[in-house]
Amino acid sequence: MISLLSNVGYSRGNNLGIQKALKNYADYVLLLNDDAITTADFLNILVEEAEKSSDTAMVGPVIYYADPADKIWFDGADFDRNECKVYTKDVSTHKGIAELDPHETDYVTGCALLIKRNVLETIGLLDERFFLYWEDVDLGLRAKRAGLKNIIVPKARIYHKVSVSIGGTDSALKAYHKTRSNLLLSKLHAPKATKKLIISFLRDIAWLIFKSRERERFFKASAYLAAIIDFYRRKNDKGPDWIWRS
Repeated sequence: MISLLSNVGYSRGNNLGIQKALKNYADYVLLLNDDAITTADFLNILVEEAEKSSDTAMVGPVIYYADPADKIWFDGADFDRNECKVYTKDVSTHKGIAELDPHETDYVTGCALLIKRNVLETIGLLDERFFLYWEDVDLGLRAKRAGLKNIIVPKARIYHKVSVSIGGTDSALKAYHKTRSNLLLSKLHAPKATKKLIISFLRDIAWLIFKSRERERFFKASAYLAAIIDFYRRKNDKGPDWIWRS
């Protein structure tokens, strides 16, 4: 257990744990969200797959929603550099998925990610400029840039209480950090898409202000705008205090 006096963000918090694990000679590091529910054999299955090839950088399980538990949340994704967006695999059904072979993905979600020690030593740890969100995509893309593979293993599974820890799927907190980190990801991996993203976020702001009937619409619109401004100001901290209270 590592005790921290303040909120240092997902990347920094995980990096402190990763550094400690590497210092203690760990061959693998597992990133696992505190709102994830594991199965007994998932880790052994992931390690077994990771051992098969020196070209494998990281592996992850198929992730189901905690409720409903038969619906898949993540089974891999493709990154579109023209749009700076990720497109998840076709996971409309879970029937027979455990029998599928492991398959490549552009990244493994940080909800449950097993990565090799030598990969971390080669490509580096999580980029701490990503306070929340998109850090796992950045890590996966850096691994691919180094000529390595990221693998999803269908026989391994966990369950995820999606967005519970940050106030739900539509919170101002989530809007702020997903927006700011998305712009940073674009800058690093898809610079031609940055202008498109800005226009898209400005449209979201206009819709929230003029058409949405959400009770928290002005908080969310303000969060989008603050994220854009703070991206250009190169801010990488936890963001304005009010997003944590909204």
